[in-house]
Amino acid sequence: MLKERIEFLSKRKQISRKDLVEGLVTQAHFANILAERYPLPEDLAESIAERLGVSSSYLLRTAGQDEQTLARAEAIFVQMSVPASAIPEETVHALEDRDDSLTVELTTALMKAVYYQQLNDAAAHEYIHTSYLNFYLEKYGRPDDVQLPGPLTKALLFYKIQYYRSKQAFVDVLTHVTRLSALTEPGSELWLSIQNIQMEAYIHTRQYEDAKRTFEQTMKHVYDQRLFHRLSGLYVAYSGYCFTMGLLQEALSALSMAEANLVYAGNQGDLVTAIANNRIVMLTMSGELDQAQTEIERFEKLLEAETKETQQAMKPLLLVYRCEVASARKSWGMLAQSVDQLLSCAVTEDQRMNAVFYQSQLALAHGEQDTFLTQAQACLPYFESVQQSLRLESLYEGLAVVSEDQRRYKEAAGYYRKLVYLLRRTK
Repeated sequence: MLKERIEFLSKRKQISRKDLVEGLVTQAHFANILAERYPLPEDLAESIAERLGVSSSYLLRTAGQDEQTLARAEAIFVQMSVPASAIPEETVHALEDRDDSLTVELTTALMKAVYYQQLNDAAAHEYIHTSYLNFYLEKYGRPDDVQLPGPLTKALLFYKIQYYRSKQAFVDVLTHVTRLSALTEPGSELWLSIQNIQMEAYIHTRQYEDAKRTFEQTMKHVYDQRLFHRLSGLYVAYSGYCFTMGLLQEALSALSMAEANLVYAGNQGDLVTAIANNRIVMLTMSGELDQAQTEIERFEKLLEAETKETQQAMKPLLLVYRCEVASARKSWGMLAQSVDQLLSCAVTEDQRMNAVFYQSQLALAHGEQDTFLTQAQACLPYFESVQQSLRLESLYEGLAVVSEDQRRYKEAAGYYRKLVYLLRRTK
């Protein structure tokens, strides 16, 4: 770990290894120290630390993994592994970005990155990566056989799980959530959260029997241990399983059960949003557009009791719902109005790309082929990167048809191939 920390500090200071040890020690001997063949002497640590602009303890204690240090790292991991909405902002700010132990420091950075991702704080998320995390992820994030201390291993797995979830890469999610589950105490709050994510990953990878088994085992544990605050979250996850299996009424019933058990939940705000989201999406995708519209209006009423800040944050999501219903109904005037509003308040890339997608559908409906091509090709890379099948199906079909109309047969054939591959993959 000392080698990686010194490389990071040298890169930040823009100082070569030759200049770093000039007049202090030979490069060969220093390489042996970094390879942990020899210990780092205190006098050498002081001289190098001065050149790097840090304290000598920041180098001497880099690899510290004593019981107290590991306990501190574990406490940070546990504290930050709950939903971001349950973590007071002052708690995050109170966590020091720099620590003599790299285990503590890197655990903190990874968990802060997850926190910023959950809050859609793109600026903070980008900064912690460009200023710090990208370097260490290059060193520790790729190979799965790197031996790291327990708390840091769990933080890295948790970070990867959230990263791959954001990319809809559920095969990778399942790989890492299985590894993290093996390192987690059964029955703990983290273990229960992991079961929900594991069930989600099983559903997305079409391992339906495993998803059902995970739900039943977790539900039994929740009832046996009287952990009723977990019921709503479990029912939300189970609703996704039912809907994927084509059981719409069972899925809606599961959401009703989730709503009925909200009284036990600690994070009611997050769950209310998840329940409303699932219900609206399911009804829209099932063609129950009047019911979907009713649920959108019901959700808006619920939000009236929230703070102005929460209402503002949820506005783009509600507009996406409205756009989806208007598009399904082919209510182009209503869609145009909702898209304009969405463009004016979108804050995430997903929201902006959805707005561009709806613009492309409007252009296609009005026969504006060149405009459609421009907008469809602008949002296509994003939806390909997150593998959003429903969006891709519409885009590939539209691009193929328009390209064919414009006698661009090679491009049309390419889009048709992508469409066929997508449909085969999603059967």
